[in-house]
Amino acid sequence: MSDPSAAQVGLALFLGSAVAVVVAWTWAKLAPRLSRLRLPGKAVVSAGRRQTSMAAAQEKEAAIETATQVLGERWALERVIGRGGMGRVWEGGDRKTGRRIAIKTIEATDDEQRKILREIYLSEARALSHLRHPNVVDFIEAVPDGIGVALVFAFVSGKTLAQMIAEEQKLGWEPVRAIFVPVARALTAAHAGGIVHRDMKPANVMIADDGVVKVMDFGVARMLAPDPHAPTAGPARTSPAGAMPSTRTSTLVGTPAYMPPEALQGLITTRGDLFSTGVCLYEALTGRLPFGFEGWTVDSAPRRRPAAELVKSLPPAVDILLDELLEPDPERRLPDAKVLERRLLDI
Repeated sequence: MSDPSAAQVGLALFLGSAVAVVVAWTWAKLAPRLSRLRLPGKAVVSAGRRQTSMAAAQEKEAAIETATQVLGERWALERVIGRGGMGRVWEGGDRKTGRRIAIKTIEATDDEQRKILREIYLSEARALSHLRHPNVVDFIEAVPDGIGVALVFAFVSGKTLAQMIAEEQKLGWEPVRAIFVPVARALTAAHAGGIVHRDMKPANVMIADDGVVKVMDFGVARMLAPDPHAPTAGPARTSPAGAMPSTRTSTLVGTPAYMPPEALQGLITTRGDLFSTGVCLYEALTGRLPFGFEGWTVDSAPRRRPAAELVKSLPPAVDILLDELLEPDPERRLPDAKVLERRLLDI
């Protein structure tokens, strides 16, 4: 091929310049509009403002969640191991002793929400400060965190019952009994101290690597005895000996699938924890919720199938126990967690 002539080179340069001019003119017209477009995976702000990609924001969030922070000059927050509606749970360490810890911190959008969550956290701290038991997660202290508060617990390495159910679908009777006997003992201790957990579910039952079972997350627990520090606490109902301890509230809390029927009427009872535990027991044995995700209703109650129909190897006495735990009338329900422990051991 012959070399290009000067005229050809000149024409090419001219056309290239012309194209460049057209492209530049077109870009000048389109750039303001393009700057306001939202592209997939990006968060783009309009011209004149700083552009920040979602990827960069996610990287920053990940860096925050893995960066070591220090709280109260003693507690090192190392990495986030859980998140919920009220905050984050960090794994960390005690800088004085080297002990492994878990720390619940508040995650709020504004100061007003932070103040509300602070009261909830302090309520949990007050409940746990009265509750020391081998089958309840060890509470260490509440630490001021700005206008909020953080709760420090002993770290437990293991799996939650929810994780075990997700992995195995159905657990056999013997391993289930080995888990729920300690759960019953933890509830016996809590109820003896006037504490109702109010959110018993598989995610709040931890099976440690050494096999010890721990009930955790008393974030919405309620003291049946009057608590002068809790502004939303209602008066406890005085009951004769042997009667069902209870109180009332105008706030509905808990997880619908595990919530006792009386909670819908604002009634808080120790037997409400037994109903929720019965839902957990049924789910651990069968791999399904007895009343579905919406929880107990007049319509869903008749649809519950006996556990022995779903798992043929279960002892018949298991369904008798489940019937007593899942009784919708708290006055006719299994009376207390001590009885639950005894019944589990007898099957």
